[in-house]
Amino acid sequence: MCEAPRLGYRAAGAGDADAADVDVVTTGGRRRIPAHSSVLASASPVLGSILERRLQKDRESGKPGRSVVRIRGVTDDAAAAFVRLLYAGRCGDGGEEEEEDDAMEKHAVQVLVLAHAYQVPWLKRACEGAIGARLTADSVVDVLQLADLCDAPRLHLRCTRLLAKEFAAVERTEAWRFLQENDPWQELHVLQRLHEADMEV
Repeated sequence: MCEAPRLGYRAAGAGDADAADVDVVTTGGRRRIPAHSSVLASASPVLGSILERRLQKDRESGKPGRSVVRIRGVTDDAAAAFVRLLYAGRCGDGGEEEEEDDAMEKHAVQVLVLAHAYQVPWLKRACEGAIGARLTADSVVDVLQLADLCDAPRLHLRCTRLLAKEFAAVERTEAWRFLQENDPWQELHVLQRLHEADMEV
């Protein structure tokens, strides 16, 4: 389902303090995840750019120890899952790697945001699939907004199809009522999409 350069998290020495040259620090600095700059840079052009500047700055200043990359705005576990999935280079392929599958199951929404922000397209597609597989009438409004914010077209299409199929159930949800009361433009946008979908049929 997902493909990228594959380097096992444990095989690459992640978690091995001697082999890693970068610490990924999570929100609030509560967790440090040892990693390899080469793995992170090959998985994400954004991380590659950040690491290039950070490593050069650290070399020029003579700072000893590992460089630090901060991942903010998600839980510590989601940031750790993101790093594990970058090392795995794939996810959800038959349950061989339960740890990666579990990470995707628990943290797909937050990992989607990170995959979008750090430009990791294969992981973004995997998150779209994982979130889309669990889509319900109760969650579709929130997921549709997430799909718009993260430029996730496959997920957006799944949301639109579910909205068209189960609109009566969606209208009864708290999320739809909240949307009506607080974001009438978004409500109008959703209704226009549904109308366009009806016209295509």
